Amino acid sequence: MNKKIYFYYIVIAVLYPIVKLICYINGLVYLRGVIYGLIAGVLTITIGILAFKEYGGADKPVWHWLAALIPLIIIPLTPIVMILHLGLRMFLMEKMTPFMIFEGIAVAQFIVAILMFRGLIFKRGTDKQKMPRVGFAIMKTVLTLRSIFKKPERILREMGLQKGQTVLDYGCGIGSFSIPAAKMVGDDGVVYALDIHPLAIKAVEKEIKKKGISNIKTILYSRGTGLPDESVDVVLLYDVFQMLSDKEKLLEELHRVLKSGGVLFATAEHLDPKEFMNIFARGNLFTLIEHRGEVFRFKRD
Repeated sequence: MNKKIYFYYIVIAVLYPIVKLICYINGLVYLRGVIYGLIAGVLTITIGILAFKEYGGADKPVWHWLAALIPLIIIPLTPIVMILHLGLRMFLMEKMTPFMIFEGIAVAQFIVAILMFRGLIFKRGTDKQKMPRVGFAIMKTVLTLRSIFKKPERILREMGLQKGQTVLDYGCGIGSFSIPAAKMVGDDGVVYALDIHPLAIKAVEKEIKKKGISNIKTILYSRGTGLPDESVDVVLLYDVFQMLSDKEKLLEELHRVLKSGGVLFATAEHLDPKEFMNIFARGNLFTLIEHRGEVFRFKRD
């Protein structure tokens, strides 16, 4: 899916001038609109191809940034250009249909660009190279949308968190799981919200302060968790395992901090399930005790 998304981006880039041309033939836009669409199409096709090459191993994701930036510029630019050329009255009365078509294409391309950037971040991992600010901003948007459709509270209830437990949310992001988990374990429990990115930790701490939560402790990741041996009841690895380069070393660290019989919940998103299980099978550290939906439940051996 990660590589296919570049193909979708290029297809949308090709579609944009074609739609402009069809609208011109039907008298919906002027010739300069076709030229504008052609320029945008050639530009985004080129950027899409270069972004795909960048996926193979470039140091900085410059073309991925541009892949998101160009449609983001086109979205407000299109109505501005149309209003300046046609006037506000004609734009509102006669040109709303082509406008909505053009905007829909630009929005679709922006969404695909976000998925491209997300796939690149997952491929590279985030423990060796800190996610750039633009990447984090995109990831924050994705996590916010995910929280709307995939309710963290429901997922945590299915995991069976209990009052008084100590939870490590490894790769906490913006705190989508840390904050509801803190409510579930109560004042006698504690949630460690760990992430490599300072902006993630700041986002969690901002929510903690805003909501008056006192049982979340943030950890800015360096080379380990910094937690004592056998100090954690539950570890959450939700949609983060694929982003880590040294997965076996991570499992050793999580095995160290988990209490005897402690539980680790993980998801295999963006990983082949067979590869995912093979990694967990090494070292005899964890035993799979349940697989429900997208969540795997492991017990510390």
